[in-house]
Amino acid sequence: MERLTHADRACAVAAAAAHDLNDELTIIVNTTSYTLQTLEPGHPARPLLLDLQHAAQRCVWKASGLLNYGARRARPVNVPMERLILESVEPALR
Repeated sequence: MERLTHADRACAVAAAAAHDLNDELTIIVNTTSYTLQTLEPGHPARPLLLDLQHAAQRCVWKASGLLNYGARRARPVNVPMERLILESVEPALR
């Protein structure tokens, strides 16, 4: 992998984290929405599920911000997030 600047690495990590987070949030949002549709209006779990749904939607908004931050770089890096993080902790010697 070519050497990246700190800014390139920060953008790549932000984008990779946002993509991973979006995958998990999609499951939460879809499951919560489906469950809310199947419950009766007075079911005691509805308020908790609505809170969960709103929290997940806020997280989607935050992940979108990370994606926008990561997209500011013209040259995307297609590397797993774990590798980017490990290389930022222990930079390669050259």
